[in-house]
Amino acid sequence: MSDRGVQQKRLRMWMTEPALPAEVFEAWHKPDGAISPVAIVATTDPDGAPRTAPFGSLRAITPRLLRLCSWREHDTYANLCRDGRVSVALVSADVAVSVTGRARVVRERAHYDEQFAIVEIDVDEVKNDMIYRVVVESGIEIVPKERHKSWYSAVMAELGDMD
Repeated sequence: MSDRGVQQKRLRMWMTEPALPAEVFEAWHKPDGAISPVAIVATTDPDGAPRTAPFGSLRAITPRLLRLCSWREHDTYANLCRDGRVSVALVSADVAVSVTGRARVVRERAHYDEQFAIVEIDVDEVKNDMIYRVVVESGIEIVPKERHKSWYSAVMAELGDMD
């Protein structure tokens, strides 16, 4: 069986976990400011309406801890500050999961850009959303515009340097 076939079989073997399995951790744990696959962060507005937003800054710090950078004026940031319940989805090559947890602001003003805050998410549960009849070949990826590459690299470095 190919390496990809073994990984797909392993992904189908679990339904929920209390922490990120190795392949999910690897997808979101990028060294040296490398860009992670886009995470879709779901929160709830004050009126109870669901809100989703893509984040390219999400990082897995440990299998039980995620960290992201959010613009302080963003609806998602306001929702996370008001009600820390959050769900995060990842669809990447051979990985499709949703993570539920609790968010908290750990740095209200990022050192590199005070318009942004750093938020950590304590993982409560990881649900395997892969189905055995399909293969995910790729996910949503972002690339910073040329004029913003140094900003993006500095923000990603700050996320990783907090440990």
